Amino acid sequence: MACLRLSLLGSFQAELDGKLVTGFATTKIQALLAYLAVEAHRAHRREVLSALLWPDWPERTARTNLRNALSKLRTAIGDRQETPPYLLITRETVQFNAASAHWLDVAAFRNQVAERDQAATDREGDDACDRLQQAIALYRGPFLEGFGVGDSRAFEDWAFLVR
Repeated sequence: MACLRLSLLGSFQAELDGKLVTGFATTKIQALLAYLAVEAHRAHRREVLSALLWPDWPERTARTNLRNALSKLRTAIGDRQETPPYLLITRETVQFNAASAHWLDVAAFRNQVAERDQAATDREGDDACDRLQQAIALYRGPFLEGFGVGDSRAFEDWAFLVR
């Protein structure tokens, strides 16, 4: 079972079993992966994803673009070979599989901060300090630093809010 490691704090970086994933054909495919991974708590309707990344395209063309992007994304991350897969895809929705073998720096950062807050509440000062140091070590820079999807205001707005 391969492990997909996503680093989104700082510049976008994806690794599969310690090797840099370079098979992303476009930044929109990277944007799709970043969005799905950060928003993994729910399934996303295909029409919403296509409008997010191709807002000024006719709906049918945008949906075709999404279908092609998903196919290229699955190839780049070896999704078809993994059990469980990284992506849960139906005719209507797409979701990043939280049960897959993956690591996401954003989630790890949020967990460390939450555990630090709990340790501080419980008056466990040393543990709170350790958690904060671990969170700081994960922080390579602002969320998706230097990354953009210029023709998608909705994606840029979402990235800004996550930042």
